[in-house]
Amino acid sequence: MLKKLIGKKLQNYRVNLNEPDISHPVNLISRKSVAVIGGGIAGISAACNLAERGFEVHLFEKENFLGGKVGSWMFESNGETLRTEHGFHGFFRQYLNLRNFLQKIGAYKHLIPIDDYTILFDKDKKQGFKDLDNTPLLNVLSLRKYGIVDWKTFLNPMGLPFINLLNFNFSTTYKNFDGESFASFAKRTRMNEKMRLVFNSFARAFFAEPEDMSMAELIKSFHFYFLSNEDGLLYDVLDSDFQSSFIAYVEAFLQKHNAHIHYSTPVTEFAKSENGFTVNGSLFDYCVLSTDVKHTKRLIARANGFEKYAQTLHQLSSLKQSGRYAVLRLWTNKFEADKTLPFFIFTDRLKCLDSVTLYHKMEKESAEWSKKNNGGIFELHSYAVPKDLVSDSEVVEHLLNELYHYFPELKGMKIFHEYFQHRDDFPGFHTNQYANRPEVKTEIPGFYLAGDWVKMNNCTMLMEAAYTSGAIAANYILQTEGLRENQLVSVPLKGILA
Repeated sequence: MLKKLIGKKLQNYRVNLNEPDISHPVNLISRKSVAVIGGGIAGISAACNLAERGFEVHLFEKENFLGGKVGSWMFESNGETLRTEHGFHGFFRQYLNLRNFLQKIGAYKHLIPIDDYTILFDKDKKQGFKDLDNTPLLNVLSLRKYGIVDWKTFLNPMGLPFINLLNFNFSTTYKNFDGESFASFAKRTRMNEKMRLVFNSFARAFFAEPEDMSMAELIKSFHFYFLSNEDGLLYDVLDSDFQSSFIAYVEAFLQKHNAHIHYSTPVTEFAKSENGFTVNGSLFDYCVLSTDVKHTKRLIARANGFEKYAQTLHQLSSLKQSGRYAVLRLWTNKFEADKTLPFFIFTDRLKCLDSVTLYHKMEKESAEWSKKNNGGIFELHSYAVPKDLVSDSEVVEHLLNELYHYFPELKGMKIFHEYFQHRDDFPGFHTNQYANRPEVKTEIPGFYLAGDWVKMNNCTMLMEAAYTSGAIAANYILQTEGLRENQLVSVPLKGILA
């Protein structure tokens, strides 16, 4: 009975973000062109949703592959040609729009479930979460068995603000908490160490240290991932590399609908004119800018014709990117000792290492290499590299040392190949950013923004935010041309106590 009441309160965990008018035509008849700048998930979303409806879509991508943060590429190492990626990504069950897209293009069949959501603690201890009650609120109460919450959590006067975790609401949460960091909130509420560790994991998953991460953004993420759905913290992963299990399907879909994909084509000319937008010498009726924060700021700084749109220029130039993060993938001659571990493991960070992914247990291509060479493939990820680790060699040294701390059986392993990335191109969900964050629709006619950094009236995060923003941009263009919008959905937009 209680589960039914919770489900009813949370609108059965699904709400419509729009109501398409079925009396409107589906496909475009006249010629209209769209430039989509950036071939990550947001750009893929906008391009696919528009090409399918008959728009002449040109997708510009500076790399020789699509996907952005889910891109996949080849490299040479010690006489072998290997494939690597930007880093591990989990496809949570509440990624409703992205998963619908995977079904549309035929890639959904590659999703496989992860075994557990596991955190490795110091002193050879680990914590899994697969046996939590999946019902919102009840899942919070079931955290008692792990010592993360207890009866005093919400009754202790110092802990009363914890109620706000159940009270997400766009109209109040950002007003009250966007100016406070998670570190400040945890100290103010005397948050216990285990709860702090769980939220530290959430904060670093958004590439921010606790002292930088907006508590409002963290409350929204906790609502989205844990308190708005009955799917729990478990998720799916793609069973092979991103190119063969995802991007190849995207490319086939775009080609089927006559889209033009411009690989290895950075945008060197970008201008707004009375007739539309000029991109690399060609004129377009519409433009969807879907690059990451770092490259968006660079592109808009050298664009022409945007001078009179002061609000948009200010919002885009004020965007904050993440701090540095690092990804180290290793091809080795050893395996982990604990065969019960899932593909992906969070760690109770010592200094640098946040997670370890066991690719030899997850990806088909990696499993084949592993079987042939009798060794594991490990990906080490630092979501927020400490400020005192500056050089690549320092970061690699700390990542390896912390890997050996949690997996001492790997000491002395031979590393056949390694691929290291040290970057700073994720958006920063830091304090006091929300109010000035730009939305999908701008003041500039025909100009739209897409990416996981764009402000939207839904609770999506990360990959789902990227896909949904691109689909919303496409819907605005469909709407302008008098066409039927695509249906978009979301988890409920308010918390259970809101």
